[in-house]
Amino acid sequence: MSVFFGTTDEHRMMQETLVRFVTAESGLEDRARRLHGPAPDRLALWAHLLELGTVAALLPEAHGGFGGTPADMAVVQAALAEGLLVEPVLACAVVAARLLQAAEGEQAAALLAGIASGDAIAILAHAEGFDAFAAPILAAEPDGAGGYVLSGVKPAVRHADVASHLLLSARLGDETALFVLPSAAEGLELASTRAIDAAGAADVILHSVRLGPEARLAFVGDALDAINDALLWGLAGLAVETAAIAAAANRETFAYLNVREQFDTKLANFQALQHKAADMAIAGEEAAAMAAHAIAVLGSGQDMAERSRCVLAASLACDAAGRTVGHGAVQLFGGMGVSDETIVSHHARRLAAIRAQIGTCEARAARLSTLEGNG
Repeated sequence: MSVFFGTTDEHRMMQETLVRFVTAESGLEDRARRLHGPAPDRLALWAHLLELGTVAALLPEAHGGFGGTPADMAVVQAALAEGLLVEPVLACAVVAARLLQAAEGEQAAALLAGIASGDAIAILAHAEGFDAFAAPILAAEPDGAGGYVLSGVKPAVRHADVASHLLLSARLGDETALFVLPSAAEGLELASTRAIDAAGAADVILHSVRLGPEARLAFVGDALDAINDALLWGLAGLAVETAAIAAAANRETFAYLNVREQFDTKLANFQALQHKAADMAIAGEEAAAMAAHAIAVLGSGQDMAERSRCVLAASLACDAAGRTVGHGAVQLFGGMGVSDETIVSHHARRLAAIRAQIGTCEARAARLSTLEGNG
C-alpha cells in the first residue's frame, strides 16, 4: 500500500481506488507497451483518470471539482506514484490550474473549465534555466495594435508535447506577463523529445508568434508571484511522489534481499547490505516526513516567504532521500537494477527526473539560502 497523506475517510477511499487502478493499468508490461514503441501514447490513461475523478479531486468546487486542497493533491500524488504515470496530472490539474484560478477574466475561467471537463490540457512554459523561480528571459514585444509578438525558446517543457494550451511567461518591460498560447498557434514549433522517465517534453520555439491583447492573463500584481506560488504547489506534489516511490523501491528491494541467495545464504544476511538497506529505510521515512510537512505548510495560510522556505527545504530533503533510495535499490539489485525488466530501474529514473523537474537541486538550494539570509 502507498504511503498515506490524507486526513479523511474520503481520502482513504480515493487512494484505494487509484492504487487499484494503477496496479491494474500501469504495470511494467503495460508501460512498456504504451511508452517504449515508436509512437508512445502518453495520454493513454488520461480519460480513465478523468472518469475516476482524479482531476476533479484537484480542483475546488467553484471551478468544477470537489477538492483542490493540499491534502487532496497529496493523496492523488501518492496513489499514482507507483504507477509511474506520464500523464500530466500534476502539471495540468495542479500547477496550471492554480495559475488559472489566480487569474482574472473569462479566458482563464474558460480554460479552467476545459481542464475540469477534460477538453483542455494546459501546461506552464516558464523556466529557461536552472532556476524555475527566476523571471523569464524571453521578451514579449508590443505590436502597436494592442497585441504582442513573441520570439524565442522555452527549452524542455515537460508535457508540452501533449498540451492543448501553453501558459507561456515572458518579460514585458519590467514585469512578467503570462499568455495563453494554443498549441496550434501559427509560428509555434514544438520540438518533442523523451525524458529519462519516458514522459514527453518539447522545446517550445516561437517564430514571431502574434497574440491579441486577450491572450494575456490578468493578475493582481506581477504574474511572477502567481507563477512562483503554483510552482511551490508543484514542488510539494513532487515531494509526495518522491516519498511514495521511495517506499515502493524500498519494499521491492527488501523483498529481493530476502529471496536472492549468494554463497548459500540470503543477501539479507550480509551485514554490509543490511547497513545499506537501513540507510534506504531511514531516507524513505525522512522523505515521507518532509513531504507531509510541505503539504501542511501549503495549507497553513502562512505568508509566501515562509511557505517558500519550508517547501524548498522539504524538496531538497526529498531530493537527497530519493537519491539515496534510488541509487541504493539499483546497487542492491546488482546488474538487474538497471534492466528495463526490473521495476526499481524505473523508480530510479523517475526519482532522477523529479530532481530536475522544477529547477535543479542546486538552484533551489541557492534560492533557499537567499531566503534564509545567507545569499
